[in-house]
Amino acid sequence: MKINVILPCAGKGERAGLGYNKTLALLGDKPVALESASVFYALAEVTRIVVVTAEGEEEAFRAALSPVADKIKFALGGATRTHSVYSGICACEEDCDVIAVHDGARPYLSEALLRRTLDVCSKHGSAIPVLPVTDSLREVHGEFSHAVDRSCYYAVQTPQVFDAEKLRAAYDSAIADGYVFSDDAQVFERYIGKVTLCAGDPANIKLTNPSDFALNGISVGCGFDTHRLVSGLKLILGGVDIPHDKGLLGHSDADVLVHAIMDALLSSVHARDIGVLFPDTDEKYAGISSMKLLDEVKKLLDEKGARVLNISAVILAQKPKLRDYIPQMSANIAGVLDIAEEKVSLSATTTEGIGIIGREEGISCRAYACVAITK
Repeated sequence: MKINVILPCAGKGERAGLGYNKTLALLGDKPVALESASVFYALAEVTRIVVVTAEGEEEAFRAALSPVADKIKFALGGATRTHSVYSGICACEEDCDVIAVHDGARPYLSEALLRRTLDVCSKHGSAIPVLPVTDSLREVHGEFSHAVDRSCYYAVQTPQVFDAEKLRAAYDSAIADGYVFSDDAQVFERYIGKVTLCAGDPANIKLTNPSDFALNGISVGCGFDTHRLVSGLKLILGGVDIPHDKGLLGHSDADVLVHAIMDALLSSVHARDIGVLFPDTDEKYAGISSMKLLDEVKKLLDEKGARVLNISAVILAQKPKLRDYIPQMSANIAGVLDIAEEKVSLSATTTEGIGIIGREEGISCRAYACVAITK
């Protein structure tokens, strides 16, 4: 499958209050546009990234995107978003199978969300990531307003991904008819048919207001946990049931790996540890899967605008040997955190017979988490 990507970067972005194109602003030491392009660039299936720029800005973007230059092609933006995306479509490869349109000012797209949209598109011909609206809504008409049932409404994100041939046909018709649309899903619906929705990502925000640029950063947290090994219990690590003559003792399933990772994540956003959030005095947590607790921690991070970048953890255990189980542990944890498996780096070691680990009295884990603060 050959994928082309369109990054519209021709807007003025006046609400950001920067005085220049917001997609050229720096996040740390990288321009927003480069961050937005990088997740696509890393995919071998992506063979071209078309960056749509305003007149006179191509050279600035050429410099900003130099690290990914071999996949970049530029197109000139138009008077409306519809015309700008059409310009991008015209610059796509004629033989590409899929076209993804992604806001240039959404630099926090995860590989997991990108893969999800591509999978949905491959089955249905389109994929539109959305999030349920959590705030109460009111419809206003002059001096009058009334409540709206928010369960019927969803916030739309990008990338919006389509069968390339169908998207081209839709935009050809829109331009010929002189219609203007606010996003690509509307064009597709008008001329081709219904679009397919899929789950979006709360961290995948669009940088719009000054505060979106002022509060971004990277945060790191660490976590540590130890549980006692006793006979007659299951040994659960990373959500994997590992055959052994002993298991870990705890109020939950005592998954020491996941516990350390949760504390590292909570530490990264300056939140209280799992002993406070999930106390062993609360019976609703008795025997609970730590993977369910990890999902609760992920929701807390989402609320704080934190996107997990990577996890690193080392398990200290004399026995059993864990090497063969680590890939499944990584997959389980990555699935809950909605990140790529390669972003979860796990290892295991012994203590050469020294201490409580060496005497097989317990298992410990130390973990580190790196997150991007997106709001």
